[in-house]
Amino acid sequence: MNVNELITEAITEFLDVEVNGDTENLNFASKIEIVKNRITDKVKNSPHVYGLPGDSEDYEYEMFFSSNPNDMIKIDGWMPIDTKKIEKADKITEYIEIGLLRRIEKAA
Repeated sequence: MNVNELITEAITEFLDVEVNGDTENLNFASKIEIVKNRITDKVKNSPHVYGLPGDSEDYEYEMFFSSNPNDMIKIDGWMPIDTKKIEKADKITEYIEIGLLRRIEKAA
């Protein structure tokens, strides 16, 4: 799925929230938050559809991504990252200290 498809999906979700009787009295920011949560859930449940890595059990670290202030759709949060894609692997400890990376906690 490319960026245009993701934007189309987000707009579809927003329209669903906009016309839904249960959310008609919410303000714009609240509706955007609902859409953000829906899109985040969709990406987590089907990462391959969105061009993202699959099962996080295969990954040791997550990286924090933050949208730009003028991005129309904001998707902020932690995403699994392949350690091989970290250009300066010797700086992983530093990246963890500044909050850019975190180790994925494996369920016992």
